[in-house]
Amino acid sequence: MKDMGMSMKEKLARIAALPGGVVSPSGHYWCATCKKFFRMDDPTCPYMTNMCINNAIPIETLAPPHPIAYERFGLFYPKFPQRALARLAAATGPDRQSDLGRALAEAYLADLEEWRVQYQDNPLETLKAFTIFVSGCEVAQRKLDDRLLFIVLDPHNVWDDQETLRRVVESGLARLGEAVGFDRPARLDFIRIVPGQLGRYFCPKCRMYFEFGKARDKVICPLMPQKCMFEPTAIAGDYPLADLLKIYRITPGLYARLMEAARQFSAADLGAVVSALDEEVRGWGFDGGAEEWDALHVALGLAAGSEG
Repeated sequence: MKDMGMSMKEKLARIAALPGGVVSPSGHYWCATCKKFFRMDDPTCPYMTNMCINNAIPIETLAPPHPIAYERFGLFYPKFPQRALARLAAATGPDRQSDLGRALAEAYLADLEEWRVQYQDNPLETLKAFTIFVSGCEVAQRKLDDRLLFIVLDPHNVWDDQETLRRVVESGLARLGEAVGFDRPARLDFIRIVPGQLGRYFCPKCRMYFEFGKARDKVICPLMPQKCMFEPTAIAGDYPLADLLKIYRITPGLYARLMEAARQFSAADLGAVVSALDEEVRGWGFDGGAEEWDALHVALGLAAGSEG
């Protein structure tokens, strides 16, 4: 039977003819479909520009109702920032890691306020998103009579020292519990689920990179699993560092905020931390010019001039 539907050219033309969205005075947007936050000049999707039917929403016209965007960043984006944060935290020392955790929580709260997230209405999700973003791991939760238990899955893939992770995150959760009026303390536990290294993927359409789950040849898009027509594939080849830099430039500045807070407490050699991050990034196949590498360090809060 002859296909009576529109051609791809006609579909793209139809999408292009849709009315535009409202511009954010601050350049802060969020998407109700993929749940991401964006820093950009107009409400056009920066990844699926010619195909996405959605418009990003200015935070000034409709505030994000929950912090789930931070969960998605922590779960699916490459764990380069979390591993650098883990190195800084490990060199802080057990006696100051609780103070570091509270500082990270304050940085997180500042980011939520900047993005007008209605986090007070979602206390459990606010605490869980913080745990996922800082750890870079999937997190399960159990609400018990005397505590809220967050079970961090496969923390060894990101944090070499689980006790450092425990001290930092539990103290941060205590501060967040105060901020949202949570009725019981939050504690961490750990469990290994996925064998081997995390999967590392590249989407040729939106030019995004992901790190999550068991390594496979290809996966369903973790951000738009029911709608995206493209499948990210395992990384294999060379990629422009500009792709990775774009991710951090349009994402909320929480990575930099956390890193800057950690730098105030850590006795780590910052040059060694940056070198380890660069080595890992190159291990994915990324490379670029010196200016791009410098810009990446700034975007992640690992260089002078970093912005939160």
